[in-house]
Amino acid sequence: MDQISKPIRAKLSYEEVLPEDSRSFSTLYNIYAELFPLADEREPPEAFFEIAALNSNSAMQRAFGPWREIVSAIRSWQGGPIIGGHVFGLTTSRAHVEFGCLASVQAIYTFLEAGSRGQGTIGDMRDYLEAEALRVFGFTAGTMRPLILFEVNNPLRMTNAEIEEDLARSGISPFQRYVFWKRKGFRPLDFSYVQPRLRPDAEPVRYLDLFCSAPPGTRIPGAVLKNHLASFISISVLKGVAAAEDEEFRKMAAALDGGSQVGFKSEQSDEQRRILMRARER
Repeated sequence: MDQISKPIRAKLSYEEVLPEDSRSFSTLYNIYAELFPLADEREPPEAFFEIAALNSNSAMQRAFGPWREIVSAIRSWQGGPIIGGHVFGLTTSRAHVEFGCLASVQAIYTFLEAGSRGQGTIGDMRDYLEAEALRVFGFTAGTMRPLILFEVNNPLRMTNAEIEEDLARSGISPFQRYVFWKRKGFRPLDFSYVQPRLRPDAEPVRYLDLFCSAPPGTRIPGAVLKNHLASFISISVLKGVAAAEDEEFRKMAAALDGGSQVGFKSEQSDEQRRILMRARER
């Protein structure tokens, strides 16, 4: 009997990498460092070990949490080679529960080595992140899915040199990447977001938009975003320093106070039209 061999696309496997697994972490970090070339955006290896320690630091969690940060390897299949990774943080608060999302995810870094791009689906990734958010805090399901938030380079606020270096390392124009995430169901919040300094010798990153997975038309309570960003910045960005001590966070927090709600940027705005046009040109 003749047999026809057809390529099979296996479902990607996701698993947490703990600091003591030095071989897996080294492989993961090498892929990460290659794909995040801009120094102000990239963490040194020791920063991941520092954050892992903060996960179980009770005093830190009482002051700034709850916050659980996970370094997860992406493998071609269960037990297969590491081809990329996710680094993400999870948090919750009373405001989250009252809103119905129960918890939120800060997808900090998501990356695949060049030869593996196109594998897997965004839907699988989203399912994994949401499931982890519920599992870590012991939730089942709320009236809406956990929120996923992440930073995306807004190329209209980048220099030409930053755009070219981003393109050379990632293989995709930041204009096209911005539009890609929108086509996958995520949208930029209408909110002036700045990532504070990752370390004293770095600069705040001012060319980022904060994307969110909430359904179209959703308005997110400012208290949810403020609590989310306070934990993310205090623990993940500032490594145990209160976010309120950072000038950039104080500006964002002030905009989220007073019962504010945050929607999405208008698709009809000049900015969003220009990004789409430049993505098509590329």
